[in-house]
Amino acid sequence: MPVATPLRAGHPRRVTAPEILHGPGDLIAALPALLGYTPRESVVIVGVGPAEELTTILRVDRADLLRTDVAGRLGRSVAAQLVRSGARLAIVVAYTDHDVRLACPAIDALRPALEGAVDEAEGWAVRRGRFFAPGCARESCCPSVGRVVPPTPVALATRPRVRAEAHGALASAPDAAYVANEAARRRVARAGERWWAHREGGEATWRAASFAAWRAALQGVAVDRMPPDPDSGRLVAALRDRRVRDAVLVSLLPGWENLAPRVLEGKGDEQVARALRVLLAPGEGRPPERDTVEPVWDLCGWLAARARADRRAPMLTLCAVIAWWEGDEPACRDLLRRAHASEPGYRLAGLLECTVLAGIDPGWRRAA
Repeated sequence: MPVATPLRAGHPRRVTAPEILHGPGDLIAALPALLGYTPRESVVIVGVGPAEELTTILRVDRADLLRTDVAGRLGRSVAAQLVRSGARLAIVVAYTDHDVRLACPAIDALRPALEGAVDEAEGWAVRRGRFFAPGCARESCCPSVGRVVPPTPVALATRPRVRAEAHGALASAPDAAYVANEAARRRVARAGERWWAHREGGEATWRAASFAAWRAALQGVAVDRMPPDPDSGRLVAALRDRRVRDAVLVSLLPGWENLAPRVLEGKGDEQVARALRVLLAPGEGRPPERDTVEPVWDLCGWLAARARADRRAPMLTLCAVIAWWEGDEPACRDLLRRAHASEPGYRLAGLLECTVLAGIDPGWRRAA
């Protein structure tokens, strides 16, 4: 099975012949290189897209999947990540020193959630340098002693984004993939304050320029080019403005992208109400379009990692909306918690939290 490694989840690239992986053995051998370490007592989930490209890699603690009070919620979060990445096949690999030759309860705990998320799922286990499919008794496929994990078949210079799921603290938050030092945060903060001060020259012009900068930044994200610190500061400041933030939100709604200019002007309330039915109404609800929401998720993560702690609420809340829209309630709740910690009483976060607490799923999911 040839598999291509992506630059990051959701943006796959085909690779040259030496990088092609053939079968589960090669994939399992490549996982430590893709992850950057060798997993222990873990379950790694690899999403494979329709063109046989790796779309995402997730890691969960095996112990969490063995807890009945955690496994269901964790499985739903993993499933939502696979759906977000466009995966059609999930390859689940358990790394453990326990004897799982006959059955692997950690893999079995994930299966119910995977059934509706992907077309097919495979389960493998790695124990003491050998791999096998738990429960498989065919000697031609899985000898009783397992197969030796082959050497890493390729030297992978680039890695897909690796998202780790963990009980209690979701490590797959959008800014988890990015790191910024304090000097970068100070540069971003200074640029943001300068841009915020430009509002005094005319709010309408400032909002239009801020939204144009946002759209330009998204185009850069689509080709793996993140904005430099001065531009990041302007974007963080722009999202402090409610109209700019709402224009970004409306631009995510399928069929309503052209409504953003009216939102910037403070007009079109009736149209906005109709547009939001894409999120809420079972009859009109539509799932998010991956190519539209993923750059926003990535850009918000980049900005949140560089923003001051008390300036992160807009980015975290936008990502919480995306997570809720995709059906990933655990991620949504975690992002809302962090948004409230950044800015207590942030209104959009409070409204979304009420929606979640009321048990209201996105419209497309309720219709299904």
